[in-house]
Amino acid sequence: MTRRALVYGATGYSGRLVAERMRDAGIDVVLAGRDAAKVGRLAAALALPCRTFGLRAGEPIDDALSDIAVVIHAAGPFQQTAAPMMAACIRTGTHYLDLAGEWPVFVDAMDRSMAASVAGVMLMPGVGFSIVASDCLLALAAAHVPEPVLLRLAVSQPRLMLRGTARSALGLASPTVLVRRAGALRAEPSGRLSHAFDFGEGLRDATALTFPDVITGQFTTGVANIETYLEADWAVRLTHRIGSISAHLAPEAAGRAISRLSTFAWPDDASDETRQRSGIVLVAECEDRWRRATTLRLHALDGYTVTAITATEIARRVLNGEHAPGFCTPARLFGGDFILGLGCARLGALAT
Repeated sequence: MTRRALVYGATGYSGRLVAERMRDAGIDVVLAGRDAAKVGRLAAALALPCRTFGLRAGEPIDDALSDIAVVIHAAGPFQQTAAPMMAACIRTGTHYLDLAGEWPVFVDAMDRSMAASVAGVMLMPGVGFSIVASDCLLALAAAHVPEPVLLRLAVSQPRLMLRGTARSALGLASPTVLVRRAGALRAEPSGRLSHAFDFGEGLRDATALTFPDVITGQFTTGVANIETYLEADWAVRLTHRIGSISAHLAPEAAGRAISRLSTFAWPDDASDETRQRSGIVLVAECEDRWRRATTLRLHALDGYTVTAITATEIARRVLNGEHAPGFCTPARLFGGDFILGLGCARLGALAT
């Protein structure tokens, strides 16, 4: 059986970091994307083989995956690109991993779980910072409470966000946010839900946003009530507001254009030094049936570095036979302490 991995979207910032780390880890990796010139230049620089194909109907996707054991899909926006790659992976018996942080991708993967299971294929979207860090933290928080009934997740304001990430985030802008109540998804007006979290320097306001954990958290933890938040200063609130207004007032194509224009102020690259200064803090609050809250705080390196580390390790484990058929999440398969053993995150003190 093949033990070869393919990174699709390798010329993007995160894709390149993942490909470099996989190469350095000794994984047999192939670079891929739709732009032959860009993929070829990167392949030459990293001394790795490459393939060029798109994801539209009629493209030779199945042929490109014929000798691949696992795909790491890094080409966003994932709402547009994940579906054809997942479908091809199911057809070819190739395990599917991606770097998505867009919640509809996780819904789609869950919907495809049965077909993937029949094919003996694992679908695990979110093997980067999103959702590995949060998925593991929620699993750890739920495990600390005998009868958990409510999970709240909060992420500190990113100190580093590149253009591709900003565009993916704005692509999800909506007049509503999703929360999970008694196991069902419920839409709440955007801006209605807020909560204060201590990210390490006292309480900070956070606003509810739809993170993938609203979709995946119950699958991982069994907890049926979940809310997700982002620490929000004026810049974050303004960016989110622009996207929400665009989604509400403009036709779909025009809304995407407005959102796209609003991200040009974001950088599209970052130095190693910049990444080293850009850690992220996640907080999980878990309430029991008597509304007593237990809080865990996770201190992580910047999201791009964490993504390269977690995606590489998960790909390595899958290639070594650690996988489950159908849809799965990182903490469900590898345990809540998975991220703690990788040197990219640490737990803060437990608070009750």
